[in-house]
Amino acid sequence: MGASPDPASKQEPRTVETGLGFMLGSAHRALRSAWEAFIADLGLTAPQALVLRLVAETSGVGLRELARRMQTDAMNAKRLADALEVAGLLRSAEDPAHRQKRLLCVTDEGRALATRVEGRARAWDGHLAEQLGSERLMRLRSLLANLIESLEDGQDGGLSLGGERA
Repeated sequence: MGASPDPASKQEPRTVETGLGFMLGSAHRALRSAWEAFIADLGLTAPQALVLRLVAETSGVGLRELARRMQTDAMNAKRLADALEVAGLLRSAEDPAHRQKRLLCVTDEGRALATRVEGRARAWDGHLAEQLGSERLMRLRSLLANLIESLEDGQDGGLSLGGERA
């Protein structure tokens, strides 16, 4: 059985603003802005909240692993971790097995704040489920996970650099 026609092909002509990458970027910026407003009273940016939660989940994580889990570069992860360390929320120590490796742990204050951020994240998920509907939110997550997996696996559908099928 053949693939069903693309519903988007029956709509208005594709513009930059209706491109998937553009729309995902816009959705990300809107989501991040709303999330940051939701946690603003905690004194954290969205990336700082992410670092704090990840370190709380994996005490003793190294900067490279933290960066990998954040899907960012090691320098950005280091900058964020340094700021949280200065704020007394994280502490770092040299890895005894590898002197150049820096291990991160949350402080008691950091753990308490990470717990508050986690509570906010659960409330935020509830808010999104109310806005979109639980089933649609689960479907969106599934679609995004499939897209990420497909792109990371290099499943380009056989497209060549010229945009034509190979």
